[in-house]
Amino acid sequence: MSHIYLHGVRIDNLTMERALSLACERAGEPCWVVTPNALMLDACRKHPAYAELLNRASLSLPDGAGVLLAARHAKSPLRERVAGIDFGEGLMSLAEKEGMRVFLLGGKEGVAARAAERLRERYPRLHVCGCFWGYFEDSAEQSERLRYVLTQGKPDILLVCLGFPRQELWTAENLPYLTHVRVIANLGGTLDVWAGDVQRAPVPVQQLGGEWAWRMLHQPKRLAGLPALARIAFWRERE
Repeated sequence: MSHIYLHGVRIDNLTMERALSLACERAGEPCWVVTPNALMLDACRKHPAYAELLNRASLSLPDGAGVLLAARHAKSPLRERVAGIDFGEGLMSLAEKEGMRVFLLGGKEGVAARAAERLRERYPRLHVCGCFWGYFEDSAEQSERLRYVLTQGKPDILLVCLGFPRQELWTAENLPYLTHVRVIANLGGTLDVWAGDVQRAPVPVQQLGGEWAWRMLHQPKRLAGLPALARIAFWRERE
């Protein structure tokens, strides 16, 4: 599997189909999946420790048109965009077909449960073995409780949707306790979309690479990230 580096972050050059295959076929230890986008790359540019954290993952998927554009400017084009939410959809489809157990971690109170309910409407045989909200305290007591819930649920797939970099920090810290999990995917705001709280851009907008603009139009607070997106999308490696 080939890869490139953007601002010190490894980006795997693979298709969605290949990403799903590698994630689910990995044996011996959990497959940790991260989904860097332009804003995450800009944060890594400022804080190299974040890049080191992302590079610990098993798979690093190019999430966002900005990442693909940056790769082209760096003369290292990627095969395709592998959006985190689409990767998550693929995992849910595979989980239903293969009888894998899924645990949803993240979102405000009730978000994960609503996401699970709506997922079951689309994947009737999907087994969601547990949900846990994302605003838990980062304390030893709460961490132990969450680990217990995860151990009891015995998930094959764990979606950690706490936002960057909290979800990656949590995964790295808890990875030694999650050896029974086959796939751990850090998927940001995916649960909010699945729960119906956030509307995703129409498919034609996604295909044109304009999902970032759609998000900013419908969530004005995201406009603050526009300079960072431009920095990454049009970044060129120094000669």
